[in-house]
Amino acid sequence: MKCNYCSNEAVYHRKISNEFVCKIHFIKTVEKKIRKTVRKYRMFSPKDKVVVGLSGGKDSLVLLFNVLELQKRYSDSPIVEAILIDEGIEGYRDESIEIAERMCREWKTPLHIVKMKNNFGKTIDRIIPSLEKLNVNACTICGTVRRRLLNDKAYELRADRLAIGHNLDDQIETFLQNIVRNDLKQILLHPPNGNIKSDKKEIVQRMKPLMSIPEKEIALYCYYKDIPIQVTPCPYVEKYYILRKKIQHFINILENQSAEIKYNLLKMNEKIINKVTTNYLKKEINQEVKKKGICKICQMPCGLKREFCYFCEIKKELNLFE
Repeated sequence: MKCNYCSNEAVYHRKISNEFVCKIHFIKTVEKKIRKTVRKYRMFSPKDKVVVGLSGGKDSLVLLFNVLELQKRYSDSPIVEAILIDEGIEGYRDESIEIAERMCREWKTPLHIVKMKNNFGKTIDRIIPSLEKLNVNACTICGTVRRRLLNDKAYELRADRLAIGHNLDDQIETFLQNIVRNDLKQILLHPPNGNIKSDKKEIVQRMKPLMSIPEKEIALYCYYKDIPIQVTPCPYVEKYYILRKKIQHFINILENQSAEIKYNLLKMNEKIINKVTTNYLKKEINQEVKKKGICKICQMPCGLKREFCYFCEIKKELNLFE
């Protein structure tokens, strides 16, 4: 098949739009969709200080490259910087750090590596033996700590926006997880475009420029742009029953029968948030989501009925406070 945009041979068939695209136009259409998403949700402007959460994986590298391309169009844009959280997972994180450092050198981007041990008290490897007592899995601990350390470093760097590499698959998997759990509040707290604004200046507003790009297109984009992909899997993921993995498998089965399923779920995610925040439930739910309690230890927002945020609660359970 020929590319829909030129006479070159097509390398990819985008089923949702029935497009056949060559290598050049595949890259162009992905980048165009990212730019469109940024404009639609006004994720950031040329004057914003943007910091990118960089894991060294394919999503965050594609994100960093495209944020850099957008901001370098304007000579007065603040320098884009990257933050990598080193959880201390032996045999896994080393590869991604090497990739991140190499690409940041190539793209002339300042990279800040934040070590979990120095900022939390222990590495993930050291926490693993205590998980049975806490009744949580490694991903829960890791996700909580990573989000907090990313935010704290972004605030330290005086960022206006923190960009994270959540793609289309990530967003709809989170959405369906919260539906299965009957958790409307979490749906409101995780809109597709990023987190809700907070009155607390220490919370840097997050954004998701890749929210409309399927994971498989990000992987192919990396291949055609010669962006390296980490091949070593996290050693802890497969040891736990994770609802996300089950939902991911379910969605992929549906997509084989209906190409538009992922985009339909994304649109439904947005519709639910818009409906809830504009109808009679606004006072009952939306205000409760935005008016959160304050952690007695770190003074950061937490649940209304909680004395401590989950970050500090984990530290207390692990006896990591001095």
